[in-house]
Amino acid sequence: MPKVVYVTGAPAAGKSSTLRLLTEQIPDIVVWEYGARLTELLQARSSEIKSQDEVRTNSAKVVTPADIAELDQHLLAFVEQNRGRRPVIVDSHPVTKERYGYRITAFSLAQIQRLAPDEIWVFIASPTETRRRIESDAGGRPQVSEEEARFHTTLQASVAATYGVLSNAAVYVFETAGSRQNLIEQLRKRLA
Repeated sequence: MPKVVYVTGAPAAGKSSTLRLLTEQIPDIVVWEYGARLTELLQARSSEIKSQDEVRTNSAKVVTPADIAELDQHLLAFVEQNRGRRPVIVDSHPVTKERYGYRITAFSLAQIQRLAPDEIWVFIASPTETRRRIESDAGGRPQVSEEEARFHTTLQASVAATYGVLSNAAVYVFETAGSRQNLIEQLRKRLA
């Protein structure tokens, strides 16, 4: 039976780029990229939102709890529509770095149990690598200190571990700074 996998990680952990490579090798995968879907939802409501970079930069100013609740309903419907037919990957990060600190917009107990992931994958990179990636291509992400990068990764992994406990799903943590091909091969095996 094809798996439903929830993928998370702090910004610049390599989620999107890794999943892009994985879908090139396994074209049957369907991916729900939360940030892109959130941007689409916000753009449908306001012509002032121009890009996902803008949403990342102004997250707490432009994204409301009601927006998250609505998008979560769309996500759950998407997963239910595709479950058992194709591998489903949900690319999300409920922890955002804000000007005042951090914000966690996590699923409720009922939502994570309805999502019912078969596995949860956490992508991580060292604080030094995270800072290098943001400096190289910020994509609307704020530059962070090493301590902020470490703390963000820890918060993200904590949410993933909690989801694992609540949904009875195994949680796997993958380092993304090494060989991308080795990582892709490990992920392919997890999906098999």
